[in-house]
Amino acid sequence: MKPRVAVATITLDSADGTFVIGRDEFPHFSWFKRLGVHVQSDRVRPAYPASEYVETALTALAEACLELGVPEASVAFVDTVEPPPATGLRFGFKGAFTTEYPAIVWVFANWTTLEELRGVVRHEAAHLAFARTHTAEESDGHSGPSEEFARAFEKDGG
Repeated sequence: MKPRVAVATITLDSADGTFVIGRDEFPHFSWFKRLGVHVQSDRVRPAYPASEYVETALTALAEACLELGVPEASVAFVDTVEPPPATGLRFGFKGAFTTEYPAIVWVFANWTTLEELRGVVRHEAAHLAFARTHTAEESDGHSGPSEEFARAFEKDGG
């Protein structure tokens, strides 16, 4: 089986071209902010990274899907409205998976370097694969069996 991978199309209804990612359920964000750490904003917009970045993500996604038996997946690139600082302490997501969009892995392009990209895509693809055979409750979040599966997959092939 050769998996079908593509760049996801992001359709927005907002006038300013942004949307909220909803990180309210992650208490670490407010805790780090109180400590003076730059935390990732919850507003993002579609990103259009360089072709090398896109190709690296698509190749990593195709390889991961092949290993995981996932027939089809897409990658969506977003940038946080407020970019991370070039230096200093910062806290945020590099990638994401949500059960609301079960065939898409998300990459925060202005938080993920080209060197980090392969591991991030593999990690999120593992979440996607896990969700195909488990409930939404088992597959959601950054802890529990889905996260353990994703970390193991990323480590084994990253």
